[in-house]
Amino acid sequence: MSKRKFPLIILNQLNHLKENYPSESKRVKAVNSLLRFEDKNEDSDFYFEINSYAYYVTSGFQYSVTYKPTNENNLDQNNARLNFEKLDSTFKNWGNVLRLFNETEYFDDDPTVTHYTKEFYDEYQLIEEDANINPFDLRRQILIDNYLANSVKYLQNYEEINHIDLTEEKNEAIELRKSLTTLTKNEVILRLSKFWALSRKKGLPILKEIFFELAKEIINEIGKKMIGL
Repeated sequence: MSKRKFPLIILNQLNHLKENYPSESKRVKAVNSLLRFEDKNEDSDFYFEINSYAYYVTSGFQYSVTYKPTNENNLDQNNARLNFEKLDSTFKNWGNVLRLFNETEYFDDDPTVTHYTKEFYDEYQLIEEDANINPFDLRRQILIDNYLANSVKYLQNYEEINHIDLTEEKNEAIELRKSLTTLTKNEVILRLSKFWALSRKKGLPILKEIFFELAKEIINEIGKKMIGL
């Protein structure tokens, strides 16, 4: 559809949302709507969708929106008709809910993996100005993707030789490969930290290969040193 099918005020308002969406979310292709954003977490069904707009004599332009969750304590879907000011604030609140879920520990999480993940992340979290905004450049995305692919191959071989189940570790690496181009730099570092934590819990022989051998190049590329050395 041509942009000339929209009033200029609608174009400017939707462009504002497109350029200022929460870092915890990703913009996805809208099928029967104007804009759609989804939680980056693969296990989540949270989303925010701007369906349409209409002009009303008494209230001006209003947007029809659908989003989930309604708030941090009501996980149901909500439908609303909002002017742009209210839409903007509702969108920001939705993003804050995603952030709160990301920051809150899950009672069923393995405390050892959580501890190890924090240890790795504290060591390798980037302090670059855009680390929580932009993804890695293509060269480093390819480097990390190759590292994860080689790690999966190593884990598969280790399983066959030692008759041990490493499904969770392999899945963590596989899922991260799928998301590399949509995650920010520090989001990738956090996911790598969890992958290393899972591997560490399975034993130092696995960690030594996954981390100390295979990960050397990417650790160097992000300007860090190997932990523990």
